[in-house]
Amino acid sequence: MAALFAVFVLLPAARAAGKINWKSIGDASLKITGRKPPKTWNVYQDAKKKQRVLVQMDSRYLILDAKTKEVFEITAAQFQMHGKTYQSPIPGGSEHALPSTDWDIRDIGPAERIQVRLTNENIFLDVELPHPLDLRTVG
Repeated sequence: MAALFAVFVLLPAARAAGKINWKSIGDASLKITGRKPPKTWNVYQDAKKKQRVLVQMDSRYLILDAKTKEVFEITAAQFQMHGKTYQSPIPGGSEHALPSTDWDIRDIGPAERIQVRLTNENIFLDVELPHPLDLRTVG
């Protein structure tokens, strides 16, 4: 009986614990310096840890972790639709991080700005995430 409990309850919970749920940030802005602009792009934010942002540039997916100041690349196959949100695995340790410098994270009024340079590619990313509208102050 305990084995069945482990299979049906604990294993799915353990698998979900190793995943990030992403929600699309429709009003985000993305500026890229050092390469051609992508034809398609999108910005997603971790539903639980707001300091994690996923940037899609064409078929490339980069996770920016503003807390640890690390950038991770995941494949398109690792970024999948799961119900109404998207999921990806939590990136591994810092040995898999892309070299990055010039981190700047700040509140710029209507948005939170994350800036970072990918040093090996000399690409500078500038992501702005709008703050949610506080309806308590309107009126």
